[in-house]
Amino acid sequence: MSAPQETKVIVNKALLCGRVNAVRKSDDTVYTEVILPSADEYSQPATIEIRSKKRLGQIGETVQINVSCGGYRGKPFNYQDKDTGERFTRRPVVNSYMAIED
Repeated sequence: MSAPQETKVIVNKALLCGRVNAVRKSDDTVYTEVILPSADEYSQPATIEIRSKKRLGQIGETVQINVSCGGYRGKPFNYQDKDTGERFTRRPVVNSYMAIED
């Protein structure tokens, strides 16, 4: 994979680089699972999913994709601390990435 090119910083946008791990299609949307490079040889690589209107790459291919960053709050769930027995309500935050397509 070549080094990312210098680009102008734009709010809530990003350039994501990684290897396509899986692709699935639902209705008019393509969901591409991308494994990002690890920070170092001891770190676990991050896995993200990018939504798009068309296929972004083949499985095993390295891609660079401009995305719009978004997200939403997921459904709340109850959590019990195993040490204290105290109950909490948690609400996960789900990140989403949409390919910026021409």
